[in-house]
Amino acid sequence: MGTQEITMYRGDTDTITVTVTDSEGAAFDLTDYTMRFTVKDKPKDPDSLAKIGPTDATIASPLTGVGIIAVSVTDSDLKAKSYVYDVQITDTTHNYTIVKDNFVITEDVTKETS
Repeated sequence: MGTQEITMYRGDTDTITVTVTDSEGAAFDLTDYTMRFTVKDKPKDPDSLAKIGPTDATIASPLTGVGIIAVSVTDSDLKAKSYVYDVQITDTTHNYTIVKDNFVITEDVTKETS
């Protein structure tokens, strides 16, 4: 499991790229796996209290081990503070946490988009 803090401005869109590798650093084959992203106030909160997700990532090319997580304006419209997140991959028999760290929302300045 790795760590990588994510910082976003409140109300912005972003894509987060997650690359899964094996113990030797080679791309992990994500065929038949689902990748999920979840943001919460506290790690022990139930998924029903998640601030974002759990949401499925897009795995366009499973052999490369890369998943893309889309964070929308609605997703990131959170109180400016530090949350926790993780990314997990699962298939029918395995569940692995790939990365877990802080998800920081920073206050923006402009409130109107038109």
